[in-house]
Amino acid sequence: MLFNLKTKIWLTICSIVLIYSFFTLYYFPQQQGTLLVNNYENEVQNLANTVALGVKIAINEQNFEGVQTAMEFVKGDPRLQFISMVQSDTVWNASRDKFKIKQTVFKTFPEKEHLSPNISSNDSLIVKKAPFSTGMLSGSIMLGFNTKGIEASKARIKITSVIVSGIVLLFGILLGFWLAKNISVPVLALRDAARKVGEGDLNQKIKRIHRDEIGQLEKAFNKMIDDLDKTRSDLNEKNVVLSATNETLSDTLVQLKTTHAQLIQSEKMASLGELTAGIAHEIQNPLNFVNNFSEVSIELIAEILEEKAKAPTARDEALEAELLEDISNNLEKIAHHGKRADGIVKGMLQHSRSSSGIKEPFDVNALADEYLRLAYHGLRAKDKSFNADLKTNFEAALPKAMMIPQDVGRVLLNLFTNAFYATRQKQLSDSNFRPVLEVTTRQIPNAVEIVVKDNGTGIPDAIKDKILQPFFTTKPTGEGTGLGLSLSYDIVVKEHGGTIAIDSKEGEYSIFTITLPNGQKSNS
Repeated sequence: MLFNLKTKIWLTICSIVLIYSFFTLYYFPQQQGTLLVNNYENEVQNLANTVALGVKIAINEQNFEGVQTAMEFVKGDPRLQFISMVQSDTVWNASRDKFKIKQTVFKTFPEKEHLSPNISSNDSLIVKKAPFSTGMLSGSIMLGFNTKGIEASKARIKITSVIVSGIVLLFGILLGFWLAKNISVPVLALRDAARKVGEGDLNQKIKRIHRDEIGQLEKAFNKMIDDLDKTRSDLNEKNVVLSATNETLSDTLVQLKTTHAQLIQSEKMASLGELTAGIAHEIQNPLNFVNNFSEVSIELIAEILEEKAKAPTARDEALEAELLEDISNNLEKIAHHGKRADGIVKGMLQHSRSSSGIKEPFDVNALADEYLRLAYHGLRAKDKSFNADLKTNFEAALPKAMMIPQDVGRVLLNLFTNAFYATRQKQLSDSNFRPVLEVTTRQIPNAVEIVVKDNGTGIPDAIKDKILQPFFTTKPTGEGTGLGLSLSYDIVVKEHGGTIAIDSKEGEYSIFTITLPNGQKSNS
Protein backbone atom coordinates (compact mmCIF):
# COMPACT_ATOMS: atom_id res chain seq x y z
CA MET A 1 0.00 0.00 0.00
CA LEU A 2 1.42 3.39 -1.03
CA PHE A 3 0.66 6.56 0.97
CA ASN A 4 0.90 10.11 -0.27
CA LEU A 5 2.79 12.80 1.64
CA LYS A 6 -0.31 14.17 3.40
CA THR A 7 -1.31 10.69 4.61
CA LYS A 8 2.19 10.02 5.94
CA ILE A 9 2.15 13.33 7.85
CA TRP A 10 -1.18 12.47 9.45
CA LEU A 11 -0.09 8.91 10.26
CA THR A 12 3.06 10.18 11.97
CA ILE A 13 1.19 12.81 14.01
CA CYS A 14 -1.56 10.34 14.98
CA SER A 15 1.06 7.82 16.12
CA ILE A 16 2.79 10.39 18.31
CA VAL A 17 -0.51 11.66 19.77
CA LEU A 18 -1.71 8.10 20.52
CA ILE A 19 1.56 7.19 22.22
CA TYR A 20 1.50 10.37 24.30
CA SER A 21 -2.20 9.87 25.17
CA PHE A 22 -1.44 6.35 26.35
CA PHE A 23 1.31 7.71 28.54
CA THR A 24 -0.79 10.52 30.07
CA LEU A 25 -4.06 8.60 30.40
CA TYR A 26 -2.76 5.24 31.59
CA TYR A 27 0.91 4.98 32.44
CA PHE A 28 1.42 8.33 34.20
CA PRO A 29 -1.73 8.12 36.45
CA GLN A 30 -0.90 4.53 37.34
CA GLN A 31 2.69 5.40 38.28
CA GLN A 32 1.61 8.46 40.26
CA GLY A 33 -1.12 6.44 42.03
CA THR A 34 1.39 3.77 43.00
CA LEU A 35 3.79 6.45 44.25
CA LEU A 36 1.07 8.10 46.36
CA VAL A 37 0.05 4.75 47.90
CA ASN A 38 3.69 3.85 48.67
CA ASN A 39 4.34 7.22 50.30
CA TYR A 40 1.10 6.96 52.28
CA GLU A 41 1.97 3.46 53.49
CA ASN A 42 5.44 4.65 54.53
CA GLU A 43 3.89 7.56 56.44
CA VAL A 44 1.45 5.26 58.30
CA GLN A 45 4.27 2.81 59.09
CA ASN A 46 6.42 5.64 60.49
CA LEU A 47 3.55 6.79 62.68
CA ALA A 48 3.05 3.21 63.92
CA ASN A 49 6.78 2.93 64.66
CA THR A 50 6.68 6.23 66.60
CA VAL A 51 3.69 5.14 68.71
CA ALA A 52 5.26 1.70 69.36
CA LEU A 53 8.48 3.34 70.54
CA GLY A 54 6.51 5.63 72.92
CA VAL A 55 4.54 2.64 74.29
CA LYS A 56 7.72 0.63 74.82
CA ILE A 57 9.39 3.47 76.73
CA ALA A 58 6.25 4.05 78.87
CA ILE A 59 5.94 0.32 79.74
CA ASN A 60 9.62 0.06 80.64
CA GLU A 61 9.14 3.02 82.99
CA GLN A 62 5.83 1.50 84.23
CA ASN A 63 4.16 4.74 83.21
CA PHE A 64 0.78 3.51 82.03
CA GLU A 65 -0.48 7.04 81.54
CA GLY A 66 2.42 7.41 79.12
CA VAL A 67 1.05 4.43 77.19
CA GLN A 68 -2.22 6.30 76.81
CA THR A 69 -0.37 9.46 75.83
CA ALA A 70 1.68 7.63 73.19
CA MET A 71 -1.48 6.13 71.66
CA GLU A 72 -3.15 9.56 71.65
CA PHE A 73 -0.26 10.88 69.50
CA VAL A 74 -2.20 10.19 66.30
CA LYS A 75 -5.78 10.65 67.58
CA GLY A 76 -6.01 14.11 66.11
CA ASP A 77 -5.22 12.93 62.54
CA PRO A 78 -8.50 13.07 60.52
CA ARG A 79 -7.36 10.11 58.43
CA LEU A 80 -7.21 7.79 61.47
CA GLN A 81 -9.72 4.93 61.49
CA PHE A 82 -8.40 3.13 64.53
CA ILE A 83 -5.30 2.55 66.69
CA SER A 84 -4.94 -0.64 68.69
CA MET A 85 -2.35 -2.18 71.00
CA VAL A 86 -2.16 -5.91 70.36
CA GLN A 87 -0.76 -8.14 73.13
CA SER A 88 1.17 -11.28 72.15
CA ASP A 89 1.11 -14.24 74.58
CA THR A 90 2.78 -17.65 74.34
CA VAL A 91 0.25 -20.47 74.90
CA TRP A 92 1.67 -23.98 75.61
CA ASN A 93 -0.18 -27.25 75.14
CA ALA A 94 -0.88 -29.63 78.06
CA SER A 95 2.37 -31.57 77.57
CA ARG A 96 4.31 -28.28 77.15
CA ASP A 97 6.19 -29.51 74.10
CA LYS A 98 4.44 -27.16 71.63
CA PHE A 99 3.23 -23.58 71.77
CA LYS A 100 1.55 -20.94 69.68
CA ILE A 101 1.44 -17.17 69.77
CA LYS A 102 -1.94 -15.77 70.73
CA GLN A 103 -2.62 -12.15 69.85
CA THR A 104 -5.24 -10.18 71.76
CA VAL A 105 -6.43 -6.63 71.21
CA PHE A 106 -5.48 -5.11 74.55
CA LYS A 107 -6.44 -1.50 74.01
CA THR A 108 -8.07 0.31 71.07
CA PHE A 109 -9.30 3.69 69.95
CA PRO A 110 -12.13 4.36 69.34
CA GLU A 111 -13.01 2.20 72.32
CA LYS A 112 -16.24 0.96 70.77
CA GLU A 113 -14.35 -0.65 67.87
CA HIS A 114 -14.03 -4.43 68.16
CA LEU A 115 -11.10 -5.29 65.94
CA SER A 116 -9.42 -8.51 64.98
CA PRO A 117 -5.62 -8.52 65.45
CA ASN A 118 -5.37 -10.04 61.93
CA ILE A 119 -7.11 -7.19 60.08
CA SER A 120 -5.30 -6.27 56.84
CA SER A 121 -5.20 -3.45 54.30
CA ASN A 122 -7.81 -3.09 51.54
CA ASP A 123 -8.81 -0.48 48.93
CA SER A 124 -10.32 1.87 51.55
CA LEU A 125 -7.99 1.17 54.48
CA ILE A 126 -4.22 1.09 55.05
CA VAL A 127 -3.22 -1.08 58.05
CA LYS A 128 0.35 -1.07 59.43
CA LYS A 129 1.83 -2.80 62.50
CA ALA A 130 4.88 -1.85 64.56
CA PRO A 131 6.09 -4.50 67.06
CA PHE A 132 7.46 -3.72 70.52
CA SER A 133 8.89 -5.91 73.28
CA THR A 134 9.54 -5.23 76.98
CA GLY A 135 10.19 -7.34 80.05
CA MET A 136 6.54 -6.95 81.07
CA LEU A 137 4.69 -7.10 77.76
CA SER A 138 5.26 -7.94 74.10
CA GLY A 139 2.98 -7.02 71.23
CA SER A 140 2.49 -4.49 68.48
CA ILE A 141 0.81 -1.21 67.67
CA MET A 142 -1.71 -1.52 64.81
CA LEU A 143 -2.73 1.65 62.93
CA GLY A 144 -5.56 1.94 60.40
CA PHE A 145 -5.80 5.01 58.11
CA ASN A 146 -8.48 5.58 55.47
CA THR A 147 -7.51 6.17 51.81
CA LYS A 148 -10.00 8.94 50.99
CA GLY A 149 -7.19 11.46 50.44
CA ILE A 150 -5.32 9.06 48.14
CA GLU A 151 -8.41 8.39 46.06
CA ALA A 152 -9.10 12.12 45.75
CA SER A 153 -5.49 12.70 44.60
CA LYS A 154 -5.79 9.90 42.05
CA ALA A 155 -9.01 11.44 40.71
CA ARG A 156 -7.28 14.83 40.34
CA ILE A 157 -4.36 13.21 38.50
CA LYS A 158 -6.75 11.46 36.09
CA ILE A 159 -8.64 14.69 35.42
CA THR A 160 -5.36 16.51 34.77
CA SER A 161 -4.23 13.69 32.43
CA VAL A 162 -7.49 13.90 30.47
CA ILE A 163 -7.12 17.67 30.11
CA VAL A 164 -3.46 17.37 28.99
CA SER A 165 -4.37 14.61 26.51
CA GLY A 166 -7.14 16.76 25.10
CA ILE A 167 -4.75 19.69 24.68
CA VAL A 168 -2.17 17.42 22.97
CA LEU A 169 -4.87 15.99 20.68
CA LEU A 170 -6.01 19.47 19.71
CA PHE A 171 -2.42 20.56 19.16
CA GLY A 172 -1.79 17.45 17.04
CA ILE A 173 -4.82 18.19 14.85
CA LEU A 174 -3.74 21.81 14.39
CA LEU A 175 -0.17 20.72 13.67
CA GLY A 176 -1.42 18.18 11.13
CA PHE A 177 -3.45 20.81 9.29
CA TRP A 178 -0.51 23.20 9.41
CA LEU A 179 1.98 20.66 8.06
CA ALA A 180 -0.43 19.50 5.36
CA LYS A 181 -1.03 23.09 4.32
CA ASN A 182 2.58 24.26 4.42
CA ILE A 183 4.35 21.13 3.13
CA SER A 184 2.02 18.78 1.27
CA VAL A 185 0.09 21.41 -0.72
CA PRO A 186 3.18 23.35 -1.95
CA VAL A 187 5.02 20.10 -2.82
CA LEU A 188 2.05 18.84 -4.84
CA ALA A 189 1.82 22.20 -6.60
CA LEU A 190 5.52 22.02 -7.49
CA ARG A 191 5.07 18.45 -8.73
CA ASP A 192 2.20 19.41 -11.04
CA ALA A 193 4.05 22.47 -12.31
CA ALA A 194 7.24 20.46 -12.95
CA ARG A 195 5.22 17.86 -14.86
CA LYS A 196 3.77 20.55 -17.16
CA VAL A 197 7.20 22.12 -17.63
CA GLY A 198 8.46 18.70 -18.68
CA GLU A 199 5.72 18.68 -21.32
CA GLY A 200 7.01 22.00 -22.69
CA ASP A 201 4.77 24.53 -20.93
CA LEU A 202 7.02 27.23 -19.44
CA ASN A 203 4.13 29.34 -18.05
CA GLN A 204 4.04 27.47 -14.74
CA LYS A 205 5.49 29.92 -12.21
CA ILE A 206 4.58 29.58 -8.54
CA LYS A 207 2.67 32.74 -7.55
CA ARG A 208 2.38 32.28 -3.79
CA ILE A 209 5.91 32.10 -2.31
CA HIS A 210 6.29 30.73 1.24
CA ARG A 211 8.83 32.11 3.72
CA ASP A 212 10.69 28.90 4.48
CA GLU A 213 12.73 26.21 2.72
CA ILE A 214 9.67 25.42 0.57
CA GLY A 215 9.66 29.06 -0.46
CA GLN A 216 13.34 28.83 -1.44
CA LEU A 217 12.50 25.79 -3.55
CA GLU A 218 9.62 27.69 -5.16
CA LYS A 219 11.92 30.63 -5.93
CA ALA A 220 14.48 28.24 -7.41
CA PHE A 221 11.72 26.66 -9.51
CA ASN A 222 10.60 30.08 -10.81
CA LYS A 223 14.21 30.99 -11.58
CA MET A 224 14.61 27.69 -13.41
CA ILE A 225 11.56 28.59 -15.54
CA ASP A 226 13.03 32.02 -16.31
CA ASP A 227 16.41 30.47 -17.17
CA LEU A 228 14.77 27.86 -19.39
CA ASP A 229 12.72 30.51 -21.18
CA LYS A 230 15.77 32.74 -21.63
CA THR A 231 17.85 29.79 -22.78
CA ARG A 232 15.20 28.78 -25.27
CA SER A 233 15.03 32.37 -26.59
CA ASP A 234 18.82 32.56 -26.80
CA LEU A 235 18.95 29.23 -28.56
CA ASN A 236 16.34 30.38 -31.04
CA GLU A 237 18.29 33.56 -31.75
CA LYS A 238 21.57 31.68 -32.06
CA ASN A 239 19.97 29.11 -34.30
CA VAL A 240 18.86 31.88 -36.64
CA VAL A 241 22.40 33.29 -36.72
CA LEU A 242 23.95 29.86 -37.14
CA SER A 243 21.51 29.01 -39.90
CA ALA A 244 22.50 32.16 -41.80
CA THR A 245 26.19 31.43 -41.28
CA ASN A 246 25.99 27.73 -42.05
CA GLU A 247 24.51 28.43 -45.46
CA THR A 248 27.99 29.39 -46.62
CA LEU A 249 29.59 26.19 -45.32
CA SER A 250 29.91 23.01 -47.28
CA ASP A 251 27.57 20.07 -46.73
CA THR A 252 30.47 17.99 -45.48
CA LEU A 253 31.29 20.42 -42.69
CA VAL A 254 27.62 20.60 -41.66
CA GLN A 255 27.37 16.83 -41.51
CA LEU A 256 30.60 16.58 -39.49
CA LYS A 257 29.40 19.07 -36.86
CA THR A 258 26.01 17.42 -36.69
CA THR A 259 27.61 14.04 -36.15
CA HIS A 260 29.94 15.44 -33.51
CA ALA A 261 27.06 17.02 -31.58
CA GLN A 262 25.06 13.82 -31.74
CA LEU A 263 27.96 11.79 -30.38
CA ILE A 264 28.47 14.13 -27.43
CA GLN A 265 24.74 14.11 -26.70
CA SER A 266 24.72 10.33 -26.93
CA GLU A 267 27.53 10.10 -24.38
CA LYS A 268 25.73 12.46 -22.02
CA MET A 269 22.45 10.60 -22.42
CA ALA A 270 24.19 7.29 -21.82
CA SER A 271 25.71 8.68 -18.60
CA LEU A 272 22.34 10.10 -17.56
CA GLY A 273 20.67 6.75 -18.28
CA GLU A 274 23.17 4.90 -16.10
CA LEU A 275 22.65 7.45 -13.32
CA THR A 276 18.84 7.43 -13.57
CA ALA A 277 18.59 3.65 -13.38
CA GLY A 278 20.84 3.55 -10.33
CA ILE A 279 18.93 6.37 -8.60
CA ALA A 280 15.59 4.65 -9.24
CA HIS A 281 16.88 1.48 -7.56
CA GLU A 282 18.58 3.34 -4.69
CA ILE A 283 15.60 5.54 -3.80
CA GLN A 284 13.13 2.61 -3.97
CA ASN A 285 14.84 0.79 -1.09
CA PRO A 286 14.37 3.50 1.61
CA LEU A 287 10.85 4.21 0.34
CA ASN A 288 9.96 0.53 0.73
CA PHE A 289 11.35 0.58 4.28
CA VAL A 290 9.35 3.73 5.15
CA ASN A 291 6.12 2.24 3.77
CA ASN A 292 6.61 -1.15 5.42
CA PHE A 293 7.48 0.21 8.87
CA SER A 294 4.56 2.66 8.68
CA GLU A 295 2.13 -0.23 8.04
CA VAL A 296 3.63 -2.32 10.86
CA SER A 297 3.36 0.64 13.29
CA ILE A 298 -0.34 1.07 12.44
CA GLU A 299 -0.96 -2.63 13.11
CA LEU A 300 0.91 -2.43 16.45
CA ILE A 301 -1.17 0.60 17.54
CA ALA A 302 -4.36 -1.28 16.66
CA GLU A 303 -3.11 -4.22 18.73
CA ILE A 304 -2.44 -1.92 21.71
CA LEU A 305 -5.94 -0.43 21.49
CA GLU A 306 -7.41 -3.94 21.31
CA GLU A 307 -5.47 -5.00 24.42
CA LYS A 308 -6.54 -1.83 26.29
CA ALA A 309 -10.19 -2.69 25.61
CA LYS A 310 -9.75 -5.89 27.60
CA ALA A 311 -9.44 -6.17 31.39
CA PRO A 312 -5.83 -5.12 32.13
CA THR A 313 -3.45 -7.73 33.51
CA ALA A 314 0.25 -7.74 34.25
CA ARG A 315 0.82 -9.69 31.03
CA ASP A 316 -1.15 -7.10 29.01
CA GLU A 317 0.98 -4.29 30.46
CA ALA A 318 4.17 -6.12 29.52
CA LEU A 319 2.81 -6.78 26.02
CA GLU A 320 1.85 -3.12 25.59
CA ALA A 321 5.32 -2.00 26.69
CA GLU A 322 6.88 -4.40 24.17
CA LEU A 323 4.59 -3.16 21.39
CA LEU A 324 5.39 0.48 22.21
CA GLU A 325 9.10 -0.31 22.01
CA ASP A 326 8.53 -1.90 18.59
CA ILE A 327 6.64 1.22 17.42
CA SER A 328 9.49 3.45 18.66
CA ASN A 329 12.04 1.33 16.77
CA ASN A 330 9.89 1.48 13.63
CA LEU A 331 9.64 5.29 13.82
CA GLU A 332 13.44 5.52 14.18
CA LYS A 333 13.84 3.35 11.07
CA ILE A 334 11.30 5.45 9.16
CA ALA A 335 13.28 8.60 10.02
CA HIS A 336 16.59 6.92 9.06
CA HIS A 337 15.39 5.75 5.66
CA GLY A 338 13.58 9.03 5.01
CA LYS A 339 16.89 10.87 5.50
CA ARG A 340 18.57 8.31 3.23
CA ALA A 341 16.03 8.98 0.46
CA ASP A 342 16.49 12.73 0.99
CA GLY A 343 20.26 12.35 0.53
CA ILE A 344 19.77 10.38 -2.69
CA VAL A 345 17.46 13.05 -4.11
CA LYS A 346 19.92 15.81 -3.19
CA GLY A 347 22.70 13.87 -4.91
CA MET A 348 20.53 13.44 -8.02
CA LEU A 349 19.77 17.19 -8.13
CA GLN A 350 23.45 18.02 -7.73
CA HIS A 351 24.44 15.68 -10.57
CA SER A 352 21.74 17.03 -12.88
CA ARG A 353 22.84 20.66 -12.45
CA SER A 354 25.06 22.21 -15.04
CA SER A 355 28.61 22.63 -13.82
CA SER A 356 29.22 26.07 -12.34
CA GLY A 357 32.97 25.75 -12.77
CA ILE A 358 33.48 26.67 -9.09
CA LYS A 359 35.62 24.32 -7.03
CA GLU A 360 34.66 23.58 -3.45
CA PRO A 361 35.92 21.26 -0.68
CA PHE A 362 34.12 17.93 -1.06
CA ASP A 363 34.18 14.50 0.59
CA VAL A 364 35.86 12.13 -1.89
CA ASN A 365 34.77 9.01 0.00
CA ALA A 366 31.09 9.99 -0.08
CA LEU A 367 31.28 10.89 -3.78
CA ALA A 368 33.01 7.62 -4.75
CA ASP A 369 30.62 5.49 -2.67
CA GLU A 370 27.53 7.21 -4.11
CA TYR A 371 28.52 6.85 -7.78
CA LEU A 372 29.77 3.29 -7.28
CA ARG A 373 26.31 2.22 -6.09
CA LEU A 374 24.54 4.23 -8.82
CA ALA A 375 26.70 2.72 -11.58
CA TYR A 376 26.23 -0.81 -10.25
CA HIS A 377 22.46 -0.54 -9.89
CA GLY A 378 22.23 1.22 -13.25
CA LEU A 379 23.80 -1.82 -14.94
CA ARG A 380 21.72 -4.19 -12.82
CA ALA A 381 18.58 -2.39 -13.97
CA LYS A 382 19.44 -3.33 -17.57
CA ASP A 383 20.86 -6.79 -16.83
CA LYS A 384 19.35 -8.52 -13.78
CA SER A 385 21.69 -11.50 -14.15
CA PHE A 386 24.81 -9.40 -13.55
CA ASN A 387 26.38 -9.52 -10.07
CA ALA A 388 29.74 -8.28 -8.86
CA ASP A 389 31.72 -8.06 -5.62
CA LEU A 390 32.19 -4.40 -4.64
CA LYS A 391 35.17 -3.67 -2.38
CA THR A 392 35.85 -0.24 -0.88
CA ASN A 393 39.02 0.73 0.94
CA PHE A 394 38.31 4.31 1.99
CA GLU A 395 40.84 6.14 4.17
CA ALA A 396 38.90 7.27 7.25
CA ALA A 397 40.67 10.61 7.86
CA LEU A 398 40.81 11.56 4.18
CA PRO A 399 40.82 15.38 3.75
CA LYS A 400 38.35 17.02 1.40
CA ALA A 401 39.58 17.76 -2.09
CA MET A 402 38.96 20.97 -4.03
CA MET A 403 36.73 19.94 -6.92
CA ILE A 404 33.59 20.51 -8.97
CA PRO A 405 31.53 17.63 -7.54
CA GLN A 406 29.22 17.24 -10.58
CA ASP A 407 32.15 16.90 -12.99
CA VAL A 408 34.23 14.53 -10.84
CA GLY A 409 31.07 12.49 -10.27
CA ARG A 410 30.70 12.07 -14.04
CA VAL A 411 34.32 10.92 -14.25
CA LEU A 412 33.80 8.28 -11.54
CA LEU A 413 30.52 7.16 -13.12
CA ASN A 414 32.30 6.67 -16.44
CA LEU A 415 35.18 4.69 -14.87
CA PHE A 416 32.81 2.46 -12.88
CA THR A 417 30.58 1.86 -15.90
CA ASN A 418 33.58 0.90 -18.06
CA ALA A 419 34.86 -1.44 -15.33
CA PHE A 420 31.51 -3.21 -15.06
CA TYR A 421 31.35 -3.50 -18.85
CA ALA A 422 34.83 -5.10 -18.95
CA THR A 423 33.98 -7.62 -16.20
CA ARG A 424 30.65 -8.40 -17.86
CA GLN A 425 32.38 -9.15 -21.18
CA LYS A 426 34.78 -11.50 -19.41
CA GLN A 427 31.90 -13.20 -17.60
CA LEU A 428 30.14 -13.92 -20.90
CA SER A 429 33.09 -16.06 -22.00
CA ASP A 430 33.68 -17.73 -18.61
CA SER A 431 30.61 -18.77 -16.62
CA ASN A 432 32.73 -19.45 -13.49
CA PHE A 433 34.23 -15.96 -13.46
CA ARG A 434 33.22 -13.66 -10.56
CA PRO A 435 33.47 -9.90 -11.35
CA VAL A 436 35.22 -7.80 -8.70
CA LEU A 437 35.48 -4.00 -8.57
CA GLU A 438 37.71 -2.43 -5.94
CA VAL A 439 37.78 1.29 -5.11
CA THR A 440 40.52 2.73 -2.88
CA THR A 441 41.04 6.27 -1.60
CA ARG A 442 44.09 7.55 0.22
CA GLN A 443 45.97 10.73 0.99
CA ILE A 444 49.23 11.48 -0.75
CA PRO A 445 51.33 14.66 -0.44
CA ASN A 446 49.15 17.68 -1.39
CA ALA A 447 46.55 15.47 -3.11
CA VAL A 448 43.89 12.82 -2.74
CA GLU A 449 44.19 9.63 -4.76
CA ILE A 450 41.30 7.49 -6.10
CA VAL A 451 42.13 4.02 -7.45
CA VAL A 452 39.59 2.02 -9.47
CA LYS A 453 40.59 -1.60 -10.10
CA ASP A 454 38.65 -4.35 -11.89
CA ASN A 455 39.44 -7.95 -12.88
CA GLY A 456 37.89 -7.65 -16.34
CA THR A 457 39.25 -8.08 -19.84
CA GLY A 458 42.05 -5.52 -19.41
CA ILE A 459 43.48 -3.15 -22.04
CA PRO A 460 45.87 -4.41 -24.74
CA ASP A 461 49.27 -2.71 -24.75
CA ALA A 462 48.78 -1.65 -28.36
CA ILE A 463 45.90 0.70 -27.53
CA LYS A 464 46.89 2.03 -24.09
CA ASP A 465 48.24 5.24 -25.64
CA LYS A 466 45.00 5.76 -27.61
CA ILE A 467 42.50 5.05 -24.86
CA LEU A 468 42.20 8.72 -23.80
CA GLN A 469 41.86 10.07 -27.34
CA PRO A 470 38.47 11.47 -28.47
CA PHE A 471 36.23 9.01 -30.36
CA PHE A 472 38.46 6.03 -29.63
CA THR A 473 36.52 3.10 -28.21
CA THR A 474 36.93 -0.65 -27.85
CA LYS A 475 33.18 -1.22 -27.68
CA PRO A 476 31.18 -2.48 -30.67
CA THR A 477 29.51 0.06 -32.95
CA GLY A 478 26.46 1.60 -31.31
CA GLU A 479 27.54 0.78 -27.73
CA GLY A 480 30.07 3.58 -27.16
CA THR A 481 31.02 6.99 -28.51
CA GLY A 482 34.65 7.03 -27.41
CA LEU A 483 34.14 10.33 -25.58
CA GLY A 484 33.83 9.06 -21.97
CA LEU A 485 37.52 8.76 -21.09
CA SER A 486 38.40 11.77 -23.23
CA LEU A 487 35.97 13.98 -21.31
CA SER A 488 37.19 12.42 -18.04
CA TYR A 489 40.77 13.37 -18.93
CA ASP A 490 39.71 16.97 -19.64
CA ILE A 491 37.85 17.22 -16.31
CA VAL A 492 40.62 15.75 -14.15
CA VAL A 493 43.72 17.17 -15.85
CA LYS A 494 42.58 20.44 -17.48
CA GLU A 495 39.88 21.57 -15.05
CA HIS A 496 41.29 20.27 -11.74
CA GLY A 497 45.05 20.12 -12.36
CA GLY A 498 45.13 16.43 -11.43
CA THR A 499 46.37 13.29 -13.18
CA ILE A 500 45.01 10.05 -14.62
CA ALA A 501 47.28 6.99 -14.72
CA ILE A 502 46.41 3.66 -16.39
CA ASP A 503 47.84 0.25 -15.50
CA SER A 504 46.41 -2.84 -17.18
CA LYS A 505 47.20 -6.39 -18.17
CA GLU A 506 45.16 -7.88 -20.97
CA GLY A 507 42.81 -10.61 -19.75
CA GLU A 508 43.57 -9.97 -16.05
CA TYR A 509 42.93 -6.46 -14.71
CA SER A 510 42.72 -2.69 -15.28
CA ILE A 511 43.67 0.02 -12.78
CA PHE A 512 42.80 3.70 -13.19
CA THR A 513 44.44 6.06 -10.68
CA ILE A 514 43.15 9.63 -10.31
CA THR A 515 44.81 12.33 -8.21
CA LEU A 516 43.01 15.52 -7.15
CA PRO A 517 44.82 18.40 -5.38
CA ASN A 518 43.42 19.05 -1.88
CA GLY A 519 44.95 22.46 -1.26
CA GLN A 520 43.83 24.29 -4.36
CA LYS A 521 41.93 27.55 -3.92
CA SER A 522 38.43 27.90 -5.31
CA ASN A 523 38.13 29.70 -8.61
CA SER A 524 35.35 30.43 -11.02
